[in-house]
Amino acid sequence: MLPAARLAARARPTRPILVRPFSTKPEAPVAPQAPQRGTFRPTPSILGLREPPVVDKQSWLQRKKQKIKDFTDYEKAFAAHAAERRHLVEEATKSYFADAHEMRKHGGKMYFAPTQLTKPEKSGYMPDFEGSDLQRQTTHTTDKLLGNITLMSFVYAKFGEDHVNSFINPFLAKFKDVPGVQTLEVNVQENYLKQYILKAFVPSIRKSLPAERADNYVLLYKDIKKTRKMLDMTNEYIGYVFLIDQDCKIRWMAHGDATPEEIANMLAMTKYLSDKRS
Repeated sequence: MLPAARLAARARPTRPILVRPFSTKPEAPVAPQAPQRGTFRPTPSILGLREPPVVDKQSWLQRKKQKIKDFTDYEKAFAAHAAERRHLVEEATKSYFADAHEMRKHGGKMYFAPTQLTKPEKSGYMPDFEGSDLQRQTTHTTDKLLGNITLMSFVYAKFGEDHVNSFINPFLAKFKDVPGVQTLEVNVQENYLKQYILKAFVPSIRKSLPAERADNYVLLYKDIKKTRKMLDMTNEYIGYVFLIDQDCKIRWMAHGDATPEEIANMLAMTKYLSDKRS
């Protein structure tokens, strides 16, 4: 460095060093974030199928033949393969504890149920589910829904039973003896190991349920994750209920613990649909 540059560097004023005083006062604890109950995400608009459900009563062999026939339809096979690939990618990137972590955020209530029925022309259809009743007989949900006003519930875990019961109990208290108004409970078990456990508990479930609920109780031993998406049943720890009209159209949906407003709206909507049907 040149002598002139050294003199200029020495002549520069130095900045004072600021020393923060040491404090023994503890920092204020961070308050835990309150659950986003009812405001986690917006209410879905349209649920279910665009076309009426078809009850598939084919045998196992007939279904295999139909699957081979569909495989030769390249456009249909390509669309099915693309949908399956998207589903596998979503499942692979989803954490095993994602549903449990989500429950901490909203406390089991992602959004509050709508205050009005969905118009028939804008409503989707409830898909058909093939399961078994408490007598171990094969049954189709569409056969039970057609011609009736139904509060249909879905439970995937023990935690969701209290959710659906908070809707079913007041529903039956008012409409238990009304013709054409019913409940339809679907107990879904997607885990292969737990399916055998659930089958072993069928006699105890049959004894614990009253007659008006046991007759319309369906056990579903299969993975329905793809169908769950179109019905907005995204969290397996939550119980879901749907108000279905006589044409299998989804007119209203709720989930989680029922609020007094949701119960009042559900009962009023059911009465309206029942009176309109008759």
